[in-house]
Amino acid sequence: MQKRRLLLILLIILYSLQLAHATAYTTLSPDGGHSNQKQINEALENGNVYLNAGVYEVDGPIYIGSDRVLTGDTNAIIRVWSGSSKYFVGLKGVISCRGVVQNVEISNIQIDGNIGNLPSSYANSRSDTDHDCEKLIILHGYSNQFAKNIKIHDLKLYNSFSDGCYILFADSVQVYNNFISNAQHEGFYLSCVNQGLIYNNKIAGICSDCGRLDNCQYCKVYDNYFFSYNGESYGQYKGGQAGLQIANAGSSHGYDASNKPQKTDNIEVYNNVFADPGRQAIWLHNYDGNVYIHDNEFIDAEILETMGIPIGDISYTNQPSVELSEKVFSSIFDILNVKFTNTGRTGQTAEDIPYSIQETEQGRIAGGIKIIGFKDLIYIDGVPYIPDNNSVIVKYEAVKAPSFSWNNTGVSKIDKDVNIINENGTMTATLTVEMDWYKLSTDSAGATKKKHKTATATFSDTVKAPMVLNRPHELTGTLYEYPTYTVASVPSKGLTQIKYEYNGKTVNHIYLLGEQHQDDNGVTYTNFSNVNYWKGDLPHTGEFLYINGSFDPEKLTVTAYTPYENFSVTDFNYTKKDYPLKFFADWLFPSFGLFVILWFGAWYYLRKIFY
Repeated sequence: MQKRRLLLILLIILYSLQLAHATAYTTLSPDGGHSNQKQINEALENGNVYLNAGVYEVDGPIYIGSDRVLTGDTNAIIRVWSGSSKYFVGLKGVISCRGVVQNVEISNIQIDGNIGNLPSSYANSRSDTDHDCEKLIILHGYSNQFAKNIKIHDLKLYNSFSDGCYILFADSVQVYNNFISNAQHEGFYLSCVNQGLIYNNKIAGICSDCGRLDNCQYCKVYDNYFFSYNGESYGQYKGGQAGLQIANAGSSHGYDASNKPQKTDNIEVYNNVFADPGRQAIWLHNYDGNVYIHDNEFIDAEILETMGIPIGDISYTNQPSVELSEKVFSSIFDILNVKFTNTGRTGQTAEDIPYSIQETEQGRIAGGIKIIGFKDLIYIDGVPYIPDNNSVIVKYEAVKAPSFSWNNTGVSKIDKDVNIINENGTMTATLTVEMDWYKLSTDSAGATKKKHKTATATFSDTVKAPMVLNRPHELTGTLYEYPTYTVASVPSKGLTQIKYEYNGKTVNHIYLLGEQHQDDNGVTYTNFSNVNYWKGDLPHTGEFLYINGSFDPEKLTVTAYTPYENFSVTDFNYTKKDYPLKFFADWLFPSFGLFVILWFGAWYYLRKIFY
């Protein structure tokens, strides 16, 4: 009984140590040498890590474990040192894990494989399989124990001999809002991943693919831009890639696919742009599950060249750059006339839309009314919404009927009244017209007389109305202040984004991203996609804004945005913590835990001696 009690206490202590270490946060700057992985690894052992701007040269792997966030300034660059050995082969990459991981997030920084300054022989080297040298990120589980909850986002990954990002044997994986250029195997590579979301990435591929899914299930690939990298190849075959490859993996090039516990099934690919993708846009093969591919855009090289975009070979004196690939991507947006937005307001009115009303005659009046659409219409998850019941756009017309063309008649005035009613989800627009007209006659004395008359007519149109969007107009946030750092968050339901400003820096936490389009009647609408990423200069940890150092509430400004309006968030549930979790992680828990372990150990052995 005493042994069980002792074991229970030890387990509680160890769990407390693990929990405290998982939430600590360390800020780093480059150490000036070429082994920065040492300081990064040491910091990741103790908690989450934020990298300040600068170049962090590394000559060995960075290891990230479970319950960790690695993030930083957008100008923080992890760069493989030009004198590095081939340490990054097999299951070991520039950023790696030592075993099965869960709750891992890598964001906001850059990773440069630096292949132009490494031996070209690395490109063809192998440990067990081809193309396995210099994966920039590799996170994994095993075939009998899957990793869980991995987020890779807002990164720039470029110039690597192998994959930009490789995830295998994992559940719940998100890869979004990344820029990947010249990853000389796969831009992103998911193998045996369940519930994967890959969206809002811009990938310039060279070979084998911009993106690849092997033996994955319940995954979505949407709102990505896949393009060919046409710069310096460093020995790789340009144009040999597909935009996207989906398959059950086969055994080849030293690769054994026999340990795959599942096959490809329930994959959806939509709203992507494949621009001059190389060998083919989508390579779908060796599968027997459900793969649904729809609503993608395909652009070939000729169209791009007519737009004046440089996509051909680059000369030795005009070396390519990451910026060149970014320029091509921005030009694709212009070609497709796609406008990204976080608001559903378009400013469009009925006068902006050319639409001809088909008139019908009612007695002496010809007219008509048509509901051609809804102002500021949005779609979220395919469901249409409007801001209010007055958002209908109608066009109408009323004139003298062409058949009413008798001699000696005329029209004094035409009054038009439009009434719009939304009842039980049905929008009805009614045009009521009153026309004053007259007939001329001559009396016996030769004087002209006007005989006034009135004609009326009613025209109507009915359509099904979208729902009015339910969204917040005020919110209460949460703020925890520790002695060495502060975290803040705001509820996200009904919002497109939250903008945090602190001490001159800004970050946007984005939840809905919209694309504006026009329907056949010329009405502009916005199609929103659910996303979850941070963009800006301030760091975050999980769903919280992270403020390092002492906190000044006067420097914090928070603005919440719905699809139709924005408002300031000034009300926070504030909690001041006396001791940061890092204090417990670095001193109190280890010291107390060691004392308790020694005490119980001594007590246990003394009992055996004396009793």
